[in-house]
Amino acid sequence: MRFDPHPLRVAAAARGDHTIRAIAARLHAPYPSVRRWTSGTAEPRGIALAAIERTYGVTAAALFTTDAT
Repeated sequence: MRFDPHPLRVAAAARGDHTIRAIAARLHAPYPSVRRWTSGTAEPRGIALAAIERTYGVTAAALFTTDAT
């Protein structure tokens, strides 16, 4: 499975969160973590995934895609 940050960025923008700082504040998450998530260099896990789903309505299924090879 591969993490795709696009659904998170789109959902955040729809709620008016256009910056990493705004996303981090709304999720109550550390700025460096959110920066890595939104750039695709790290994956949110556990409590962070739950916060993303609760806050932005983006499910883990939308964030993690399977590579059809």
